[in-house]
Amino acid sequence: MNRSPLVLVAIALATIGGLTACSNEDSGPDTTAPVVGMPDPTLPSEVNAVAYVVGAVAGIGNAEVRMQLPANVPAVDDDVYVLDVWVKSGALEPFAIRPEMFRVYTLDGKSYTPEAVGDIARFGEATLNTGETYSGLLAVRIPTDSEPAMFLADLTDLGERFFAAAFSVDPDFVPETPES
Repeated sequence: MNRSPLVLVAIALATIGGLTACSNEDSGPDTTAPVVGMPDPTLPSEVNAVAYVVGAVAGIGNAEVRMQLPANVPAVDDDVYVLDVWVKSGALEPFAIRPEMFRVYTLDGKSYTPEAVGDIARFGEATLNTGETYSGLLAVRIPTDSEPAMFLADLTDLGERFFAAAFSVDPDFVPETPES
């Protein structure tokens, strides 16, 4: 059994942390755990078992990807989540990236691809030549109450020299090597 999706769900759960709430009648913590689901669609089999941290650069074959939280975000609705992403080509031949190659997974296992939101253009429509960098804000609309947990850049459709990389979206995430 491929344990990568299970490990990433566990990492995503750890990055979001436990939820506590208080009401006027009961000042104790709410022990209701957040709903955690299996990733949909499933994660690529060769994705990294330990998520990259916010701001890290991931070498994924003939490309590099960096995901960070943006310093300045245009006004967006409450159900919109925004990341700052760049992709740099290291390939000798041009390649085209598409929005479907980039997903934000939520704790409940659902995933969302970039879309145009307000002043933010849809991320991921570009052709990159050797050494070129494509960057921009990536916006996804999350119509559920679930929290964003992971960003996935999956360039495996481009051929055997491209890979996938998973990033935690929690700025306080500290990676730990999974126990065997």
